[in-house]
Amino acid sequence: MAWTLRLIALGALVVGCRGPEVGAAPLPDAATGPGPSAAVSASASPAAAAAAGLSDGEAVRLFRELSEQDRYFFSDNYVSNETSYLQPTAELAARAKKGGAYIGVGPEQNFTYLALLEPKLAFIVDIRRANAVHHLLYKAIFEEATSRSHFVALLLGRAHDAKTDPGPDARIEAVLAHATGVAATPKTFDSIHALLTKKIRDKGFVLGAEDEKTLAATHRAFFDRGLDLSFELHEKNGRKYPKLTELLGAKDAGGETRGFLGSEAAFRSVQRLQRENRVIPVVGDFAGDQALIRIGAELKKRDLPVSVFYTSNVEQYLMEPDKWKAWTRNVDALPSNEQSLFLRCYLDQGRRHPRQMDGHRTATVVASFDHFKWRNRTRGYGSFFQLVTDGLGPDSGH
Repeated sequence: MAWTLRLIALGALVVGCRGPEVGAAPLPDAATGPGPSAAVSASASPAAAAAAGLSDGEAVRLFRELSEQDRYFFSDNYVSNETSYLQPTAELAARAKKGGAYIGVGPEQNFTYLALLEPKLAFIVDIRRANAVHHLLYKAIFEEATSRSHFVALLLGRAHDAKTDPGPDARIEAVLAHATGVAATPKTFDSIHALLTKKIRDKGFVLGAEDEKTLAATHRAFFDRGLDLSFELHEKNGRKYPKLTELLGAKDAGGETRGFLGSEAAFRSVQRLQRENRVIPVVGDFAGDQALIRIGAELKKRDLPVSVFYTSNVEQYLMEPDKWKAWTRNVDALPSNEQSLFLRCYLDQGRRHPRQMDGHRTATVVASFDHFKWRNRTRGYGSFFQLVTDGLGPDSGH
């Protein structure tokens, strides 16, 4: 996500992070049970396993073994603050190859990209352990939901009236109105949260006491504020950020509602990925020594090149030489090809992006993996603005 107007201390390396109250160690070993691909033999080829999805045990293993320690960041990223997240939909449709692997960062905007790209495997990598726990909550909701309205109701901790569900052809406005049509009550929230927590445990994920506190705090934020929930800095700056209802109802440049809840097809696409354990949250620093390196090894083993790596504005915090060297080393460790793409977001910090749309403080752009590697080897990048405008012509600030 596009995080804030100022750079942070060198200790906070990448995307928004939960504070130190969250457990710092990776997830403990977990007992595993049968998953959607339990019928696939353990000796089956990686390609065959990928075609069938991952077992619960494999998903738990990847979550545990790929993750690094938790880091602090200065915001609570329950929802995105990128109003431009649908800006590149047409370009992604034209340039991005479906299948392959997706890597992303942050909260719910990833689901829209998953629906558009339909990867075989996805990793959501965020420096905050809270984000990984958040995505476990989302996973449980996707697996439990019977409809888009039911999904939203579960997220908000509200009861769902199946008899009056607006159905698969409903517009997003009707879906959100129906999901919030039943009053929110603490008793209902407690019941729904207990159900979702049990689903996470039943998959084989072991949550420590601090993780459970984080899970409850995250879900309660949606219950307390509902569709008015927005991105927040720990130190308030008075700036208003988009509410969840605005993000879910956003339209692309062609006027279409292309978010993951905007259509039945998009929702079911992501739900299938979740039910097949193809979306793995990982606690990881983009300039760290473990997460991206090990993800690269997993993808090579499965013969899956990266199709799209959604970095948001993380690279803004990696421009210091040692971090940049580690970041580009990690990029080189990822399997890619001539079609592999970066997806980046720029937050207007007083200098307008050439592709920034009217009414938006963010601009979301697509860039080539190969070009990035070539440019980094030959000329390098002097600033984040230079990076996010690379190749856009004379107005790009080069």
